[in-house]
Amino acid sequence: MENYPAPERGYVYILGVKDIELPVCKIGRTARDPAVRCAEINQSSTGDFLWEVTHQIAVNDCQKFESLVHTKLLPLRQRRREFFNLHPDDAILAVQSILASVSDVSAVTIMEAQKEDIDVSKAGAPPRKQSTRSSRNTLYAHLLHGFTELLGIKGRPFGQLNKPSFGISDGHEGVQWNLAIYPNDGKARVGVNLEGLQYSGWPIATLIKSELEIPALLRLVPDILDPQDITLRFARDAWQLSSRPKILEDTLGGREFRLSEITDGLWRSILTEAIGCLNKDRSYHGRARQAVTVLRKDGADANSTFMLVSPHLTIWTPIDPLSDSIEALSAAIDRLKPVHEWASKVSGG
Repeated sequence: MENYPAPERGYVYILGVKDIELPVCKIGRTARDPAVRCAEINQSSTGDFLWEVTHQIAVNDCQKFESLVHTKLLPLRQRRREFFNLHPDDAILAVQSILASVSDVSAVTIMEAQKEDIDVSKAGAPPRKQSTRSSRNTLYAHLLHGFTELLGIKGRPFGQLNKPSFGISDGHEGVQWNLAIYPNDGKARVGVNLEGLQYSGWPIATLIKSELEIPALLRLVPDILDPQDITLRFARDAWQLSSRPKILEDTLGGREFRLSEITDGLWRSILTEAIGCLNKDRSYHGRARQAVTVLRKDGADANSTFMLVSPHLTIWTPIDPLSDSIEALSAAIDRLKPVHEWASKVSGG
């Protein structure tokens, strides 16, 4: 049985992304006012979103209850972080259900949860550092809201908020729409994405085999608006358990290509590399094993390592994150609609 220190009254709180409706939340604990703790997190965070307290529950043992909540919600937890792929309103329902199911943790009043030596009514939030995050947050809210509204989706976040990139996808298990934001570079892109995952019948294998037989993408390009503004990236994902380390041989064909550059010979060459990243003995319904060179912080490994690999297709078009026009986002989605329809049709996903 897990050992816990002496019970400490306090709060288990749920933070939502401020000003943005996203199915992601942060669940933590504090023996102080959750609003004060939230302000500290916003001050110290290197991410691009600001948090706000959406829900809080005062309990007689906040540390034990937080641990129970994190354990119960583990399948929804982002790797090594207190972020959960769950809307705050859904999270509070889950937290309340967990509280009702345990006998050794109970709710207390707010006054009981507050420590005697802390006057939370007077505890002011730390002053927020002056930065560009607030204006950028509003901008990203506009992009994310627009993306979900234009496609009529709820959205599923990916990446981590304090990493070089983050975004949202439609969450479909197969061909996906996604919006990726690169705040450090001041860039954003709308993409059509198909990962080398099983889903239902390995749709990426179906796409590759279909295109090798009849290259339908090439027949599509002349009818696409501005193909020079659409980029194709066929990548090689390497796998260590559930993580994907960076490798030297990540891009099939050696680089990304504009759709306007794709020829029959080039496309078949890329597809041949791609199908080589799948297990031939299983009718390509599985990952292959290849020698790859892992990239570390201090450079590439001296020797290659045999690892499981799979192909990963992304076709994207850039958008200007400094523009507040929803029309530009709509135009990018319209530009990629033929690509999404093609990928969905030929992959069966």
